[in-house]
Amino acid sequence: MDTPLQDLKAMLPAELDELVSELGQPAYRTQQILDWLYVKGVREIAQMSNLSKSLRSLLSERMRITSLLEVDRQESATGEAVKFLFELPTGQRVESVLIVDGDRRTVCLSSQVGCPLDCKFCATGRMGLIANLQAGQIVDQLLQVSLYARERGERVTNVVMMGMGEPLLNYDQVVRALKLMRLQEGLGLGGRKITVSTAGYVPGIRKLVAEDLNVGLAISLNATTDEIREKLMPINRKYKIADLLEAARDFFDRRGYRVTFEYVLMAGLTDSDEDALRLAKLTRDTPCKINLIPYNELEEDGLYRRPSRRRLDQFYRLLRDSGTEFTVRESRGRDIDAACGQLYHQQEKVRAAL
Repeated sequence: MDTPLQDLKAMLPAELDELVSELGQPAYRTQQILDWLYVKGVREIAQMSNLSKSLRSLLSERMRITSLLEVDRQESATGEAVKFLFELPTGQRVESVLIVDGDRRTVCLSSQVGCPLDCKFCATGRMGLIANLQAGQIVDQLLQVSLYARERGERVTNVVMMGMGEPLLNYDQVVRALKLMRLQEGLGLGGRKITVSTAGYVPGIRKLVAEDLNVGLAISLNATTDEIREKLMPINRKYKIADLLEAARDFFDRRGYRVTFEYVLMAGLTDSDEDALRLAKLTRDTPCKINLIPYNELEEDGLYRRPSRRRLDQFYRLLRDSGTEFTVRESRGRDIDAACGQLYHQQEKVRAAL
């Protein structure tokens, strides 16, 4: 039985050093390979023209380079978002989004095909878990979107692991991908420019706190009572709001900067005056940032609605009056279904009709 080829794009410098040494090559080959992968963005080992033909042949016998196939791209009419749909060699598909906000260019990356957590308001949650992405597949999303940004004369400044999937349930591959993103020999993103978003998987948060990564953490809170949060996010049956607040405080104590609580505002569920006051009280003693997100409605979804402008303004006013700091993240690219999983579902309908 043939041994599966290893992915060069998923190898850390020390691992590349070991490979180069095994092949009897000088140490500088590691930097050359990294340059081909992360600066020049090659898709084939044969394209590494400053490596000898014999070395390229040796590498091809043992290694491959992950390269996802871009099957769809949608650009928002406002210029605020570009959504990409990538296909894996298995035929499965994942989404990435480039978000434009002033001088910032943020890429939202997927960590899984689908998601096992079944959050009721999330298009990805309705898919269930189909597959975990490998580190090279996560990084390749970023490389391809970065190339697109460069072609527009722009540069990616930030990354959020906030696309399809629960990153902390694909922990080892996600952490490897984060380390690769931070390589000075490669993409060189600072840890504070990278944020991992979780639905509240507390064991994964604890592990991330202990990692020497210095990345940011965002927790999807989305409700102010366990009763409502459990209905919206089944993970709350095991990890309650109090557990999330404790994990956030621990993150601050260990890392020295605040967790971001993401809070989706849904009409009649999470947008009441009482919710605003409870949110202020819950987070008062926890060093955190609050990011309010008016719900981005799904085309086929009749259960959850975006609050009215008047209701949103009232919610914001109550928070401000309580002294709570927050930001509002309006969904960018609503005209291109930029919420996670929406383009995937749109394309799956097309595929099913063929």
